[in-house]
Amino acid sequence: MIEPSRQRRQHDRIVRDAVQLADSAGMIGVPWRAEGLLARLERHGDIGRRERQAGDEFARLFHLAHLDPLKAADMGQRSDRAPTTAHGGERARQRIGAALDALGGTDTLCGSCAWHIVGAEMTLAEWAQRQRWAGKRITPTTAKGVLLATLNQLGRHFA
Repeated sequence: MIEPSRQRRQHDRIVRDAVQLADSAGMIGVPWRAEGLLARLERHGDIGRRERQAGDEFARLFHLAHLDPLKAADMGQRSDRAPTTAHGGERARQRIGAALDALGGTDTLCGSCAWHIVGAEMTLAEWAQRQRWAGKRITPTTAKGVLLATLNQLGRHFA
């Protein structure tokens, strides 16, 4: 079993994943994962299990709906198959829309926070900077408060 390097350990808290996966050699592997924002907030007691699960559900739906920021395709891979869209994608988009409506829409701080931080995995500091560009005076500390309120509302919505 290979341990993460000292350099890797100095950045984020890393933990063993709860799920076993097949590695590149076809053997069973238990990968290391960097602790995410929601896990860190739960570990510190800033949010409870309900808020964590609601944030994870929003992120899962966000990715299932393919709302992630656009990225270039890997030109090293070639596929002769036509792209397919998962049947759950439209349902996920509808559930994301309902969650955003519960937060007041994407033009509100909570809606924007859910979209950019929980869904697109932007950092609190990046989101706060984006809000400053839009003329809203948001500090990273205030951004954390907005995130906590957003997760609380998502917890109520998904309950």
